Amino acid sequence: MNTVLAFFYFLYGLVIGSFLNVVIYRLPMKLSIARGRSICPRCKTKLTAFDLVPLFSFLFLKGKCRYCRAKISPRYPLVELLTAVVFVLCFERFGFTVQSGIMCIFFSIMISASFIDLDYKYVPDRFSVMICVLGLISIFAYPEISFPSRILGALIIGGVMLAISYLSKGGIGGGDIKLFFSAGLLLGFKLNLLSFVLGYVFAGAYVIVPYILKKLPKNFEVPMVPFFSISFLLSSLWGNKLIGWYLSLL
Repeated sequence: MNTVLAFFYFLYGLVIGSFLNVVIYRLPMKLSIARGRSICPRCKTKLTAFDLVPLFSFLFLKGKCRYCRAKISPRYPLVELLTAVVFVLCFERFGFTVQSGIMCIFFSIMISASFIDLDYKYVPDRFSVMICVLGLISIFAYPEISFPSRILGALIIGGVMLAISYLSKGGIGGGDIKLFFSAGLLLGFKLNLLSFVLGYVFAGAYVIVPYILKKLPKNFEVPMVPFFSISFLLSSLWGNKLIGWYLSLL
């Protein structure tokens, strides 16, 4: 039964990943994500259902448009596959529960935010609002994370980031602050703090070698949301084990 459900989560993740590709492409361009058929960016041909089967269309068409033979960005199947894998991980951790559904939505939002941040260096405010709503729903869906912990996770981590941003004159983007404020309502103080620490550790590791080699471009901006997404994933799935392991070293 678990194998069947895991396969269901995988397929559903592929479908949602296909939709996330639409969100990632259209939202920054202020296009409707609900209306209008997908088209080939090069030849502008409207794509059929056969062209849009998640992952399999890319493989069957060998990564090329069926009409003009232009190369299809490998990002599209990557987003679909990434979403499917994350959905399966959520199922393995939380089972077939409301919590796994909420976390699947949370990481769908974070995947969209990550790729938009990579492309445009900003995070749409609606993503933070959606995570806040998930946090409020989760209070009633699974009260294992206490309400005070959720409030502290939002206010303390968000407040610290706001203070750092103020003192460093914009060193932390407003979108990042809003993400952590909303994530605190969903994850609670402990896991949100862990996500904050891990996110900056990963980002530091990303820039340390170019910095040492003096090959870091001037005015280089690190898109932080992809690193935060990884840290949120690790904290949500294995955060308590990671904290226990760390404390055992002290």
